[in-house]
Amino acid sequence: MNAAATETLYYRFLKLRQSVNTLPAGVALSPVEALLLEEIVLKQQAHQPMTVSEAIELSHLASPSTLHKKLSRLKSMALLTTENRDNDHRTKYLVLTPIAEEYFRALGKALQKAVDKPTRIA
Repeated sequence: MNAAATETLYYRFLKLRQSVNTLPAGVALSPVEALLLEEIVLKQQAHQPMTVSEAIELSHLASPSTLHKKLSRLKSMALLTTENRDNDHRTKYLVLTPIAEEYFRALGKALQKAVDKPTRIA
C-alpha cells in the first residue's frame, strides 16, 4: 500500500470514527477523556488493569487534578467503574463498563470497514 492509499485509509477511518454513536444520548467525550479511556483499555487488554493512581500519573495527557476530574466524569457517564481486588481496599482498579466496551467494539468495526473498502487513488 503506497503513502496516498494509507492516508486515504486513515481519513476514511477518521470519518467513520466520527459516526460512531454508541454512547448514551447527549454524551460526548472530550479529547482527554477519549485518550484516557484508550489508555485504560490498552492496559485492560494487556491483562494489567490500571489503578486510579496510575491513571492520575498519566502526565502526558493532563495534570493530575484534570485527570481526576475526567475519571469522575467517565464514572458519572457510566463508562468506568472502580473495584478493589485481593481484599486490598486501598487500591482501586479502573474497569470499563459494557457501555465503554461497546464503544470500542464500534470503533473496531469502523476500522474494519475502512480497511475492507477498496481504496481509490486519483
